[in-house]
Amino acid sequence: MIYVRGADSTIAEALSDLHQIHPVLRGEQMPDDGEKYLFCTGLIRPKQSIDQSAEEIAETLKINVIDIIRECDRLISINPKARICVTGSESAFKGSFDGIYAASKAALHRYVETKRLKCPDQQLVCVAPTCILNTGMNRQRNADGVAALERRRLAHPKQRWLQPMEVARMIHFLLCVDAGYTTNVVIRMGGGEHCV
Repeated sequence: MIYVRGADSTIAEALSDLHQIHPVLRGEQMPDDGEKYLFCTGLIRPKQSIDQSAEEIAETLKINVIDIIRECDRLISINPKARICVTGSESAFKGSFDGIYAASKAALHRYVETKRLKCPDQQLVCVAPTCILNTGMNRQRNADGVAALERRRLAHPKQRWLQPMEVARMIHFLLCVDAGYTTNVVIRMGGGEHCV
């Protein structure tokens, strides 16, 4: 069983085809005695940080990084078998029209890379996908945003976007197949986009 915050995301829905998942609502604590956890939440706004209110900025930081770090810290402190995967973003490396989103994902990546685990069976990893076209985040884009995505897709080395199942398979491998030695890393899933 994988406990998932963000179970309504397209990635978690794809993961449910590979492994049994149990949704955990935002604001609820993950079960203390689980072994596998996924944080698959994110909030991106269709406007630049300069156009966001202080409340919007605070909410973006809370959802994308603060709540995740606090819950990971709690699980790592009490559960010697906790294997945790969080979803980051390629935006943390390349930037985004929503600079607050990109900065919050960069902070989450840094946390994963530097968090000291307490027990040898613990694992903390991050999967950082590039654009997944049919996610809720990308469906909310306006016409200009959709056109920009299409230009990026055509310039991408693979000339396509990442599929939710590709990300789900990576998460499944990390939490269910890998022996747990893969830890404190951010796995970029950009399809070579950062190399062009």
